[in-house]
Amino acid sequence: MRTNKDFVKRNIGGENILVAVGDASKIFNGMISLNTVASFIWDNVDECGDVDKLVKRVLETFEIDEETARTDVEGFTGEFMQLGMIIEN
Repeated sequence: MRTNKDFVKRNIGGENILVAVGDASKIFNGMISLNTVASFIWDNVDECGDVDKLVKRVLETFEIDEETARTDVEGFTGEFMQLGMIIEN
């Protein structure tokens, strides 16, 4: 999996948001606010490439249990795949 390059993360007023650019801006009108963990996951999707590697990276960075990390990663990536923001390779 990888991020769709038609969505970019921006920091506006200390808040991380995803914004549609290019072709995506024609069909997605708005912004999505990201919390700290969601922002971290977004930043690491391309390098990790799959859920298991993302879960491991989250566990190495945040003080949470594996079940919570997996739930967060699967929920975030699943929802963003449905929206076309994350793409299967």
